[in-house]
Amino acid sequence: MALYLTGDTHGDFRRFLPGAFSDQYRMTKEDIVLICGDFGGVWYGDSQDDFLLGLLDKQPFTTAFVSGNHENYDALRSYPTETWNRGIARKIRPSVILLERGQIFNLCGKQCFTMGGASSHDISGGILEPNDPMFQIEFQRLVESGAAFRINHQSWWCEELPSQHEYEDAKKT
Repeated sequence: MALYLTGDTHGDFRRFLPGAFSDQYRMTKEDIVLICGDFGGVWYGDSQDDFLLGLLDKQPFTTAFVSGNHENYDALRSYPTETWNRGIARKIRPSVILLERGQIFNLCGKQCFTMGGASSHDISGGILEPNDPMFQIEFQRLVESGAAFRINHQSWWCEELPSQHEYEDAKKT
């Protein structure tokens, strides 16, 4: 049983291809690859995610991840919670698992505390509201100016930072 750590896949899982990650030839589902934020594999929240999630699920290892600031929290929230390895998790696929914030998991014989999230650095132009009557005008202005911006519930979610409730749960844990 081995625990491997990586981060910031942003839905690009080429690093897990056999040519890039040769250790997998001797791995089993008991081995865990932990993505420490910005998983990005549940981005659309629909069948568009299925192909990549299916590829991950077919790997010889289990993929676990902690949420980062670039996640679709609306889609992640749609998966039910359950206890997995002594902590609260969401099974995205049988071997693709979101580790909830403020939990302690037993991962390959190690106790691991999870507290994902970060503040987006790529929002200097602001966060647009898609239902704002000025959305198209503001969107075009920001694109033309080259400003970094995000769109609420499309490319940015306030849950990128832990909530007060999550911090309180973490302190109890």
